[in-house]
Amino acid sequence: MIRTVILEDEIPSQQLLSTIVNEYCPYLQLVGMADSVEKGLMTIKETQPDLVFLDIHIGHQTGFDLLDRLEHKNFKVIITTAHDEYALKAFGYEVVDYLLKPYSPKQVIKAVDKVNKLHFLTKANKYLEDNNVKASPKRIHLNTQEGILILNVSEIISCEADGAYCKINTSYGAKIFVSKPLIEIENYLNDDNFTRAHTSHLVNIDHIRKFLKEDGGLLVMSDGSKIPVSRRRKQEFLERIRFR
Repeated sequence: MIRTVILEDEIPSQQLLSTIVNEYCPYLQLVGMADSVEKGLMTIKETQPDLVFLDIHIGHQTGFDLLDRLEHKNFKVIITTAHDEYALKAFGYEVVDYLLKPYSPKQVIKAVDKVNKLHFLTKANKYLEDNNVKASPKRIHLNTQEGILILNVSEIISCEADGAYCKINTSYGAKIFVSKPLIEIENYLNDDNFTRAHTSHLVNIDHIRKFLKEDGGLLVMSDGSKIPVSRRRKQEFLERIRFR
């Protein structure tokens, strides 16, 4: 079961979404609802959800305010809002989907299916890690506008979140855009060579050539590109790649 919280300040919208969840989404277990950012933070802390339906406008604050106040986001997010102008910003927070009100059961089910697949991958990866099983693909298949691209994992230098898309930089110079969030690419790779340097950047350790201390930390990759290392992730990242 996927533990689920609804954060929505309009009671009719709360009731509609909870009804859809209870009637059409058997894999979801509704464990809490909140109508403000403060109550939402408390509910998330108490229930430890796997999924949060998050409204953009919550009283005088926003769902982004809530996400910014979390030190660790250990759950997936589906945005629910009547405003489409926040879509680009939302995908910068690696949300799974963006539902515009008034939404239908069909839309909610489609978004939940994405979460269910990611949740399954996360659980499967944890099982593999716990049992010391390696299942790193040597090649991955990516759906692009032109068709299906088969890419050797070793050719991937880095992956960068780019709104609703992910940009994959390769060792042969191609930049591939796929309509998947960065976290989905990360889960799919399941490879010890890949690690987060920044919220928006996943890097292949084999392609790191230098670590520069300027600007808080920069990686120089094999193609000459420079990738920032976030201050929050810096120590964990340095330990991960054994730079001492």
